[in-house]
Amino acid sequence: MTGRGRSAPHRGEVTGYLFKLIRESIPLTQEQLAVDLGVDRVTVQSWESGRRPFSAVPLGQAIAVRHRLGRLGANTVLLAALDDAAEADLVLAAVLDEQVDRCDIAEQPLGWSVLTHRLTDLILWAVLGQAPTFARGLSIARPRRGPVASGPALPVDERRVFFMNLHVLAERAAAGRNRNVLLHRQACFVAGMDPTKAAAGWLTQTTARDRRLNTFRTWSPLWPEARSVVTSLANQGDPEPLRDFIARAHPDDACERAALNYSAYWVGEIPYRHRDDSFMPEALADWHGSILLRHLVQRLEPGHPFVDLNIHNIWALLTARRGLTVDSPAAARALLDRSVPLLDSDRISAQSRQELTSIVYSLRADGLTGRGTGR
Repeated sequence: MTGRGRSAPHRGEVTGYLFKLIRESIPLTQEQLAVDLGVDRVTVQSWESGRRPFSAVPLGQAIAVRHRLGRLGANTVLLAALDDAAEADLVLAAVLDEQVDRCDIAEQPLGWSVLTHRLTDLILWAVLGQAPTFARGLSIARPRRGPVASGPALPVDERRVFFMNLHVLAERAAAGRNRNVLLHRQACFVAGMDPTKAAAGWLTQTTARDRRLNTFRTWSPLWPEARSVVTSLANQGDPEPLRDFIARAHPDDACERAALNYSAYWVGEIPYRHRDDSFMPEALADWHGSILLRHLVQRLEPGHPFVDLNIHNIWALLTARRGLTVDSPAAARALLDRSVPLLDSDRISAQSRQELTSIVYSLRADGLTGRGTGR
């Protein structure tokens, strides 16, 4: 794609490494896969290295390659992530662009649609070197020779530039009359993943400068923006703005629906992408909640930066989907097992303690007992 006559930069690290894992899941060598795909070994090698990004392959050929990989027995979870991997490479290229301070922000792919957990995981795979959640624990045969990279990790200097440029994009998206709310909030959210905690200062200034991010009578397009900023601050080590948001930014049913729809979308219960945040306050209609419940329960840990938000979302989810614990008994038992130690800790807010206590009482009223507690 081009923006105002300028060719968009290309990268292929994420797609390439994922393609390598897909090949190894079959398992085949580069030479063997090249024969099966009707290309030469150098082509497969260049796709995997990112020198010739697979995302630049013509659409018809890419569809044919994916179909062939599936017929060869490729891991379906990895194969399903190829589209998001290509988008992750596009986001990385755009954020790392040396002209990020003067490019057209409307052309920034980080602001084209609402991020999902899988897409964010793939971006952070390259930036932080942490394996995506969906790929952890997959058993993949790996016919390799010699030492190889363990992921699509960016060089250290590019990681630093990535987080610096997110600050630039956030400032540009918030400036002027044509404020780009989605780009601003998503730049703030991803910046909150910076392990150096360098984003804490400017994220705090963002909340102090824009009072609209702190007061809500009902849902507005600024509601998810405020949520992203305070979750980023929690990830940077300051949980108080998030706790304040939970207490004061859910004044009506529209905000509670927004919290649940956003979370369901994030974990993939809503299977299609949304262009903007306007879907959030809509009725809770086309998703069940079992995937979201498992996701939230797995993150009920005293040291998790979003533990208070996870507790509130579980409380709201079980209020909206009253039969969910019956439909998901394993998740319900895990919820009770994780809740009791949290209630015995001092790592959650007073509101979280109250909500978690009501959850535990409800689970026990339904006949559930904690593992080994006898209660």
